Amino acid sequence: MAGVESGWRIVVHIGSGQPELRAALADLPSRARAERLRQLALLGLYNLRCGSTSPTIPSAPQVTETQSVLEERRERLLRALAVGDE
Repeated sequence: MAGVESGWRIVVHIGSGQPELRAALADLPSRARAERLRQLALLGLYNLRCGSTSPTIPSAPQVTETQSVLEERRERLLRALAVGDE
């Protein structure tokens, strides 16, 4: 069959050394499992060529800064209430 792209059949053994991968693929039907492995392989290739694909994790918000701002607002409100009572 000239011009027809022939696919490859690859057997992959996922043992106990990769428990996360095994768990992620365990419940998928065979065709979906094969597609998922292709997707993961492409991500791996991209990662090798272009660097990490993981999104950056934003830093935790400054709780002390937020608390100080709230304390300042509270103090201003209390002073304003005290002035209104006089």
